[in-house]
Amino acid sequence: MNDIRHLTLRERIYEEIVRMIVSGELPSGAPLDEKALTEKLQVSRTPFREALGTLSKEGLIEIKPYRGFFVRSFSKKETEDLYELRKTLECFAVELAVPQMSDRHIANFERILDEAVAALKADDMVAYGQADREFHETIAELSGNAALIETLSRLALQIQIGRTIANESHTFAEDAARERDDILAAFRRRDIKTAAALMHAHISDVQRTVLARFEEVKPARR
Repeated sequence: MNDIRHLTLRERIYEEIVRMIVSGELPSGAPLDEKALTEKLQVSRTPFREALGTLSKEGLIEIKPYRGFFVRSFSKKETEDLYELRKTLECFAVELAVPQMSDRHIANFERILDEAVAALKADDMVAYGQADREFHETIAELSGNAALIETLSRLALQIQIGRTIANESHTFAEDAARERDDILAAFRRRDIKTAAALMHAHISDVQRTVLARFEEVKPARR
């Protein structure tokens, strides 16, 4: 995230609400209590609503007339589509990033994954989720493609609304950590094809886990 010292008030509010959504403090479908949140953030209504307008444009917040603001709730089909798009974009990011990786970059990936494993052992799923996001964000940054970086960042925020249900599973998190270790091994070999294939498989596994948690809602009989 941006250095908070250089953020405008609207940007600071935006960053804080994103943090609350990503952490699960504001879960999918939850209403946003404007009075409570402005008091908590110690801000006025105008910059708060400006930040919500930006979040709405990015697909994280829904504005429902006469009802207020809500964290967006994605349907099973919408979530599936988001992951399909992510697989395509993230594999492209891997293809661009691997040729740019130095030994220093590899060491940084090792640090990130070590932190993820340590968080798992400590049963700190918040820290685990942070390491997971850093791993994927670092790959995007190394791609050097500004449009791709921006698109993946926005997509990751939308996916994160539903991703927290996958990270609740310790077994799933352990499997995902092993998959990232395999991806890192391909990075060390600078094996673009294998790294991209492993990334595709990794995201597919996450997709299946998240989609499996959706309850199938049967149409009501008339």
